Amino acid sequence: MRFLPYLTLLISFVLGYLAYPFGVVFIVAVVSAVLLFPKRRHQLRTQPQAPDRNMVLDGFFLIVQQTLIHFVVFALGLFVMRMMAG
Repeated sequence: MRFLPYLTLLISFVLGYLAYPFGVVFIVAVVSAVLLFPKRRHQLRTQPQAPDRNMVLDGFFLIVQQTLIHFVVFALGLFVMRMMAG
């Protein structure tokens, strides 16, 4: 479970290298976020929180973060593929 988010990053890189459409990045990012939800929830429950902490908004923020990270890795894979091609 510890290395599954890194596996999703590798999948994003390979999808970029194979020049898949950009929409698959969002799907892989959501899967990665779902893998991170339990760990993030445990982390938030163990630390003192502000009373106005919204778990839904935190989940949305995590999905946005994962989408940005996976987009960068996807673009890196696309860049590597284009550099190797010529």
